[in-house]
Amino acid sequence: MYSKLSDLLSVCVRCGSCLTSCPVYNVERDELISPRGKIAIIKGAIEGKIPDTEVERVISFCSLCGGCEYVCPNGIRTIDIVIEARKKWGVSKLKKLMVEGFTRGVFPAHLATALMAIIFPDKLPFKPAIRPFLSTTEEFRKGRGRGKVMLFVGCLTNRFFPSIAKAISDIVVEAGFDLYIPKSQICCGFPHLSIGDHDEFERIRKHNLKIINEISPDYVISPCPTGLNTLKRFYGLKNVMDLSVFVLENAKELDLKPQNIKTTWHDPCHLKKELHIWKEPRRVLSGLSQYVEMERADLCCGFGGSFSLSHPEISFALKREKKKYIKDSGAELLITECPGCIMFMGSFSPLKTLHLGEFLIRSLGNR
Repeated sequence: MYSKLSDLLSVCVRCGSCLTSCPVYNVERDELISPRGKIAIIKGAIEGKIPDTEVERVISFCSLCGGCEYVCPNGIRTIDIVIEARKKWGVSKLKKLMVEGFTRGVFPAHLATALMAIIFPDKLPFKPAIRPFLSTTEEFRKGRGRGKVMLFVGCLTNRFFPSIAKAISDIVVEAGFDLYIPKSQICCGFPHLSIGDHDEFERIRKHNLKIINEISPDYVISPCPTGLNTLKRFYGLKNVMDLSVFVLENAKELDLKPQNIKTTWHDPCHLKKELHIWKEPRRVLSGLSQYVEMERADLCCGFGGSFSLSHPEISFALKREKKKYIKDSGAELLITECPGCIMFMGSFSPLKTLHLGEFLIRSLGNR
């Protein structure tokens, strides 16, 4: 393990280009937990100069957003570094239990939020969903034979946002593609990878790859950029496609109609900083609405999956800053593509927050 880590660490020249791109550093202003600070601490731990407890603490201050990778002039794979480090210093029985409990549905968190959605119908960005999407959907929907698309649903979409999965399903079929939604698909595994549980991630990866290979789709689409990035970066798939790219490539088939509403866009971290997709959703929204660009549209919302539970003070500081930019944009609708961002930013927000798929369904309905 140390040899791989050492190879990854050796590329860093401590130039500091990563500092301003790190949302955690921008809140805490602590050099020790900046990307280059983490690298220095991990190096020290490998050399026996830093105690395990300190390296465990420092590497917990990373949401794996990819911001530092996005700007690094040397192409340092910081996400890989933190994941490798967490294999030794990050896995705990409690974290593993919590992640497995959520991804396997043992902890019925969606039932609690479904109750909240009933109590606060206008304050949460999702509707009550007692049953997960995969338990109710068809596994195959016939299009017009233009190709095969598999929908990789993802944990949050499956349990909290079935309307998003339904919207994307309708868009794919409307574009003429045969749609496959295998019910045996499970979590992409990134939550496990993020805490250093490599063995469980490998089990999940092999399970999902077997399903994908049996279908052999032309494209794999997911409502979740983190899931899409996991499929591309850690599964090695070449045929993943973001929804905005799919819509632009199939615009003639979809015949979407403009909506008379002012929208703005939030860049999910993994969509822009890992998959390098940011122009495409803006093109889609500019053609279908009165689009306005918000200041710092690519600022992390603060969610970061389990990071928001480990460091809520940082998460909510980022959320407060993000909400200021959203409000100042003057938009009527906030559009994004990350279910986690929608859940975190859209809860108790004065501005309605939608997934791009849900927005597009409205445009289909305008015909």
